[in-house]
Amino acid sequence: MYRRLATGIGALLLGTALAAVTAAAPAQAAPQATGLNATIALNNCSASLVRFPGSVDADRALMLTNGHCYEGGMPGAGVVLQNKPSTRSGSLLNDAGTALGTVKADTLLYATMTGTDVSLYRLTTTFAAIKSSYGVTAMTIKADHPADGIATTIPSSYWKQTWNCSINGFVPTLREDAWTMRDSIRYNAGCDTKHGTSGSPILDSARNVVGINNTGNDDGEMCTMNNPCEVAADGTTTATKGQSYGQQTYWFTTCVNSGRQLDLTVSGCLLPGATPPTGNCTAAQVVGNGGFESTSATPWTASTGVIRAGSTAQPTHGGTKLALLGGKGSTNTTTASQSVAVPAGCSTYTLSYYLHIDTKETSNTVYDKLTVKVGSTTLATYSNANKASGYALRTLDLKAYAGQTVTLTFTGTEDSSLATNFVLDDVALNVS
Repeated sequence: MYRRLATGIGALLLGTALAAVTAAAPAQAAPQATGLNATIALNNCSASLVRFPGSVDADRALMLTNGHCYEGGMPGAGVVLQNKPSTRSGSLLNDAGTALGTVKADTLLYATMTGTDVSLYRLTTTFAAIKSSYGVTAMTIKADHPADGIATTIPSSYWKQTWNCSINGFVPTLREDAWTMRDSIRYNAGCDTKHGTSGSPILDSARNVVGINNTGNDDGEMCTMNNPCEVAADGTTTATKGQSYGQQTYWFTTCVNSGRQLDLTVSGCLLPGATPPTGNCTAAQVVGNGGFESTSATPWTASTGVIRAGSTAQPTHGGTKLALLGGKGSTNTTTASQSVAVPAGCSTYTLSYYLHIDTKETSNTVYDKLTVKVGSTTLATYSNANKASGYALRTLDLKAYAGQTVTLTFTGTEDSSLATNFVLDDVALNVS
C-alpha cells in the first residue's frame, strides 16, 4: 500500500505532509501507454475521475485515490475521515497521457486505511463541465463485487503506463504494519505495480472501476511496512515477494443515498465507519439444511456418500446425519456446497460449523486437507495435523459478502494412503 507512494515513507513517518513532498520525476525510460483517459496525476500518487452508477451530469465530479495518498498524511489504524475541506488538485489526462488541464477538490468526502485504503474527493466542477471542457467522461464505480479471474487493466497516471493482468483470488485479511484490509484483490504476475501507482483504478474490460491498486510486497518480509502479508483464518501469515494487491471499490456504491451523495448512514453501507443499522436488519440463519437432516441433500450439492447417517465410529454433533469429506485412504476429492443469499443491512455475519478431524496419518506432516471457500476465496484450511477428539466449533466472519449471493464450499482432499475423516455438522450463517 504505502510503498506505492512515489515519495519516501520515512518523511511521512516524521510528520511531513504529503502535499508538501514532491515526488521524484518518473524515469525517462518509463514506457508510455494508451488507456489513460479519465485518470488524474497527483504529485505523489495516481487517481481517477469517477462517478457512482446513479450519478448525473449535473452532479459534482469525484476523484478517487488511496487513503494513504491523503494530503494530510496517512490516517491511523481505526481512523475514518469524512467531509474535510481540501484543496487537492491534479492533472486530468487523455487516453495518450497528455495533460488536459487541472482539476481541483474542495472536499475530502471520505478517507481511511482501516479495512481498505481509499480516499474520495469532491471536485469543484461538475461531470458535465469536465466533459464540455475536456471531452472526458468519468469512469463508473461498478456496484458488484468483481469476479475471480476476470481480465483487468491498471492505468497509472503518475507513470503514464498501464498494466494488464487478471484477478487471482481475494484475500480475506491482508495486513501491513499497523493496518489491516479486508477482501483484498490479488493480481497475477502481469500486474507487478511499482511505487507511484498508488490510487490507480483497477478496470474491467468495459472500463468500469472494480477496485483500486494500493500495495505490494517489496522484500519478502512478513507484515511490515511495504511488505503486506496474507493472514489465514487460524492466524498464520504468508508473504510473497513481488505480489501486488488492490482494494474493493463497490463498497462506495452501498453508501449512496437517494440524493446521490455519499452517506455512511445508508442501510447496508459497507464502508468502514458506517453507522450500524437500526431496525433494518432481520436476524436470521441463512444456510439451508445446515444439519444435513433433510430427506434430500437439497440445497447442498455433495459428492456421493458425503452426506450420511451418523454411526458409532463417526457420531453426529446433533441430529442423525452429518457430512464426511475424505475418509477413503486413497487419492480423492469430495465436496459439499450450496448457494447462499447473504442479506445486506446487518452488522454481524457469522459462519459457524462443527468440525471433527481424525486420521490414520501418524505424523504432523500435511497430507490431507479440508478447505472452506466462499466463492473462489479460501477462508480456512484444515489438515490431518489438526486431528482432535470430539467436535470443535469454528467461526468465520462473512461481513465482506453482505448483499451478495455466494457459493459456500467445503472440499476434502486426500493423498494416496492413510485416511483422514473431516466430519462436518450443524453449518449456519447467522446475521443480526
